[in-house]
Amino acid sequence: MKYQCSTIVAIYLAMCFGLTSSTAEAAEPHTAYLMAYFGPEEKLYYAWSRDAKNWTALNGGKPVFDSKVRLRDPFIQRANGKFHMVHTKGWNHPTIFHWESTDLINWKGGAIDVVPPDRKRAWAPEFFYEKQSGLFYVFWASIYHGHNTMHLATTRDWTDITPERAQIYYDIGIHDIDLTIVAFNGVYYGFHKPGDVNDRMGNRLSISRTLDPKTNTFAKGKPGKVVFDGQSKPTEGPEVIQLIGQNTWYIYGDPFRSPMEAWETTDFIKFKKIAVKTVPGSKHCSMLPITKTELRRLLDTYPANTPPASVEVLLPHAKQKPSTWRYTFEQPTAHWFKNEFNDSHWRSGQGGFCLRQLCPPPFGLFRLAPGFIELD
Repeated sequence: MKYQCSTIVAIYLAMCFGLTSSTAEAAEPHTAYLMAYFGPEEKLYYAWSRDAKNWTALNGGKPVFDSKVRLRDPFIQRANGKFHMVHTKGWNHPTIFHWESTDLINWKGGAIDVVPPDRKRAWAPEFFYEKQSGLFYVFWASIYHGHNTMHLATTRDWTDITPERAQIYYDIGIHDIDLTIVAFNGVYYGFHKPGDVNDRMGNRLSISRTLDPKTNTFAKGKPGKVVFDGQSKPTEGPEVIQLIGQNTWYIYGDPFRSPMEAWETTDFIKFKKIAVKTVPGSKHCSMLPITKTELRRLLDTYPANTPPASVEVLLPHAKQKPSTWRYTFEQPTAHWFKNEFNDSHWRSGQGGFCLRQLCPPPFGLFRLAPGFIELD
């Protein structure tokens, strides 16, 4: 009945206010987490989790979407009533891809040229959606003054991003890639990967009071603060997930030669390494909370390879082992169905039993209860 009521409410809201399915489902409580990643092929893969630590591949570990280009570094978030995905195209292309979906299954979108060809690439694009202004802050790494530098463009509808509108977000004077941004208590926390492969600097944290590069930037504390004790190096691809209903965040990192690792924080000051289990071969993930309805749809479309659920038999089937039931021919007193009801004065018999006409084939086995008259 609860599902029926929630469905009716969702339909009513959609009819009255023109809400899309994803908007209505977003009103449901989040109950699980979705991870998007690439690898071993350069395509989109999904995994899901109840705790954002132990992940199970969807679709039997096969891709769930083929963009027809080399898809790397997928970033998916819910914004403005839809799911938005951006990703890198291959290796050296001044292009990002942007897609929209209402169900995480069907995607529409395509390529966006974001920098001139001489800036060579547009790596690991992401966005931060600012609800108050309705702006998407879209950022990625392209070559500037000989090193990878974070670039920025803003948009409301993804139709007006051009190389001419792109600007330098910030420049720390050395390579810097894989920025991801989290807002907490009026502060923007930027996790990113400074330096090249040989620097082995690891993922670091920079802070800004605003997203506007004219006012303040993440380059102020360049090249960033070391906060992840025990991280494998070289590493890259920091990504963050906030736990549902909690002021707790997990920050994942993507080491070059080992599975992903993660740290937990509640204040963005102290970070504790935690054990996580990701899908073998998964690379550069993003994560988001999803509803029960969204998870059910994903599992129906992309079944997971999970072991059969363990079943505890509370009452064996009468075909295997007859069980004793109590019954009466009299009108039972009130509250007869409650646990504390005393049924010791009722008759007893081995189940299952009923009148033959109420238990026809294929139900098969039945036993005639003492006191019943067979009516055949």
